[in-house]
Amino acid sequence: MTEEPDHTRAKRLRASDAERERAARQVQDAVGEGRIPLDELDHRLASVLSAGTRAEVEAAVADLPAAVAPAPLRVHAVKAVSRLDGRWEVPAVLFVDGYDALIRLDFRDAVLRHPEVRIELAAQKSVVRLLLPPGASVSVHGLALHKGFVRNRAGVRRDPPGAPHFTVTGHVSKALLLLR
Repeated sequence: MTEEPDHTRAKRLRASDAERERAARQVQDAVGEGRIPLDELDHRLASVLSAGTRAEVEAAVADLPAAVAPAPLRVHAVKAVSRLDGRWEVPAVLFVDGYDALIRLDFRDAVLRHPEVRIELAAQKSVVRLLLPPGASVSVHGLALHKGFVRNRAGVRRDPPGAPHFTVTGHVSKALLLLR
């Protein structure tokens, strides 16, 4: 008996809500770019949102260019103030490092195209404030503290379907991480 190839087995897997949402955004972007006509939008979205497997999701967007994920972003501040707020595209990975700095990342109006955002933090003698969107969840279990402090005022969240999850790793030394 021959074993089934991994790529064949993967296509039979059930599609997640996040995978369907990404494909729906891909269809909407294609309409906005003029790649497909507006009258095709409803049919494509219905196919994507009713898809049960990854293969069905992929079939609905197979003739469309894949969305290009933004490159990892680095926020670096030394004896400075650094802010990102308003409407900005959040990559899947952010590298945030500061020395004697104030860093504020506001995700409330940002464009989040990934179900999980990983923040690699290196903060010394700094204050880092992360303002999370409604419904988002956060994990700081991979964060090493050395005379540092984490204040999580984000509260208990119920994680509605499609809500982003933030994972903060790295180290905080003589610094403060504020989550709201």
